[in-house]
Amino acid sequence: MRSSMSARLFIGLVVLSGFAVLGNALLHAGSENRMRFVCFLLVACLAARLKVKLPGVTGTMSVNLPFILVAVAEMSAAEALLVGCFSCLVQCLPSGQKKFNWIQGLFNFANMALAIGATRLLYNTAALESALPSRSLLLAVAAAGYFAVNSIPVAIIIGLTEKRSILRGWVAMLGLSYPYYLASAGVAGVVLSASGHIGWQAPLMLLPLMAGVFYSYRRYFAAEGAPESEPHRASQSATAVHVSS
Repeated sequence: MRSSMSARLFIGLVVLSGFAVLGNALLHAGSENRMRFVCFLLVACLAARLKVKLPGVTGTMSVNLPFILVAVAEMSAAEALLVGCFSCLVQCLPSGQKKFNWIQGLFNFANMALAIGATRLLYNTAALESALPSRSLLLAVAAAGYFAVNSIPVAIIIGLTEKRSILRGWVAMLGLSYPYYLASAGVAGVVLSASGHIGWQAPLMLLPLMAGVFYSYRRYFAAEGAPESEPHRASQSATAVHVSS
């Protein structure tokens, strides 16, 4: 990530804001089901390693978003943030002998905290709850907010560091990741509809399904000539560019 004064200032702003959101949630942390939280955290981190390189975009896409969305809907703010932020950090870990870039890691970690905070805010807004007839539809709207808050800072930092058009970069992310976000919101909505209370088994059921999505995307982008294991400079993740996480 090439540095500039404006890029450094923006990274600092995102990091401070993201850690403020996380810190506030941790001050009021609570857990009704620790087994469920631990299971979601572990499986979301595993799903975060199933990532593909997006052609024409500086970033990767992992398949941990449904886990993040279900955590937002069913867990406390602190639990949802920990599931999303740490799975995002795992997504950022390089493969092979490459060194981990802590600036990128902190930026993505904090950016994920902001995205999850916005998603929870939308999901728990009384006006939206009264206007939308189902939790699944409400979660779909919240997922749209997640994409906006997650992807716009990434587009900005890529534009600042690589002298690219911010708007074009964001539109490219949208075009590549829209089907995945739509599918992830649908999968998370089905999980919420299938049970009034999500147990620890839910992430184990979701993982094989999302692994299938990962292999489908990987084969498609491989056919298009996109490299599959190139390191990302900023990730979205979700999903880093965590197109959750």
